[in-house]
Amino acid sequence: MTWRHGLSKKDVQWWKWESAIGLGGVFTEGTRVIVQWRPAVGAAQVKINCGIFYRNERVHALDVDQDGQHTNKVGQGRPLFGQRIGPGTHEHTWSEGGYGYAEPLPDFTGFSALFAYFCDKANLEVKGGFKAPPSEQLNLPLL
Repeated sequence: MTWRHGLSKKDVQWWKWESAIGLGGVFTEGTRVIVQWRPAVGAAQVKINCGIFYRNERVHALDVDQDGQHTNKVGQGRPLFGQRIGPGTHEHTWSEGGYGYAEPLPDFTGFSALFAYFCDKANLEVKGGFKAPPSEQLNLPLL
């Protein structure tokens, strides 16, 4: 699990890990798992996204966002359709109307516990297991 700077050159706080998804040594083109992490920045808290993508469509994801919220605009007939979700940890799943329906989850004890839950739900095995993203702490010499 090798992390690299994510999102964009303008938002350097984000770290990203991305991998193709294979089954029995066969990798389906366009399927991948993407995990993103941003440390707390100023008043903004830590943010984490763990998602499965098919081509450019996010089809399943877990998000940790203690600062944000959104409304379920898809998922008609599902329990939280039309309701506001967040702030906090939540799970996105595909609905008949497309991607975006979310339901809240309890907060996890740490990033590794969240990642283990995500892998279990998605039936993923990551060779080498979870490795935390690099620390964003500056190592400045003492003068």
